Amino acid sequence: MAARLGYLLYWIASWIAVILIAAGIVVWLYFAQPNKDLLGLVIVGWGIIVWLGGRAIRRWLAGR
Repeated sequence: MAARLGYLLYWIASWIAVILIAAGIVVWLYFAQPNKDLLGLVIVGWGIIVWLGGRAIRRWLAGR
């Protein structure tokens, strides 16, 4: 049961990460001033952190 929960939380975190990374790229490409605004890159960084957190939860609960 814990393994299934681990996979579910991993997929939820993966989709949240995809949304954050896509939003960060859009903000960075379309709304940022060149060489001044790093908000888009910060959002992408948070997406990567969420994705890694999901992988850690899967590893911890599912053992894979």
